[in-house]
Amino acid sequence: MQWLKSANVVVAEVTTASLGVGYELGIAENSDIPVLCLYQKIEGKSLSAMIQGNKKFNCSRYTGIEEAKIHIDSFLRVKLKS
Repeated sequence: MQWLKSANVVVAEVTTASLGVGYELGIAENSDIPVLCLYQKIEGKSLSAMIQGNKKFNCSRYTGIEEAKIHIDSFLRVKLKS
């Protein structure tokens, strides 16, 4: 918990539902830590409405590791400047 609360940003992979990741996202939200949620499109599944609808979370879909890296780099450039 100390490690999470001391973070400047949180990057989470949220393609598959996870109680642990959800808990960490809640802690980050309550601590006003910027959050990037990365997810892949999977046929027949959708991103959690609680994540997608949360205005404090930046959500980005990716199709491979290189695209994920682009989203992370962009997020860090913006969030670490402020």
